[in-house]
Amino acid sequence: MPPALLLDADVPPGLADALRTRGYDVLASSGVAALESLSDADLLAEALRQDRVLVTFNVVDFVALTRDIARVNRAHAGVILIHARTFQRSDIGGVARSLDALLQSRRDLRNTVVYLSRGATVS
Repeated sequence: MPPALLLDADVPPGLADALRTRGYDVLASSGVAALESLSDADLLAEALRQDRVLVTFNVVDFVALTRDIARVNRAHAGVILIHARTFQRSDIGGVARSLDALLQSRRDLRNTVVYLSRGATVS
């Protein structure tokens, strides 16, 4: 069973729809006031609480946050970082295909930070 996902507010809402049509359990921060208003640290804490893999284009902030989590040896469901140089936010189909390929090939992302790229992923 694929992991449940939490999309950061900087991820286009259309990506949530594209992933849901592929059978994923997706919670999108955009459009949910309680989630949109959370700081990055609080959103990551919410992903931890809900045991969801966090998906974000906000590479810089979440790299630092995941380092903090690693320092205290705290478990998490995983974080997928999408670099804007690799995917434009408007490339919903490309991101959805690459995420699907990643999630099909690596069902367990626990305690892993993955950089999503076209055709390959880097942990």
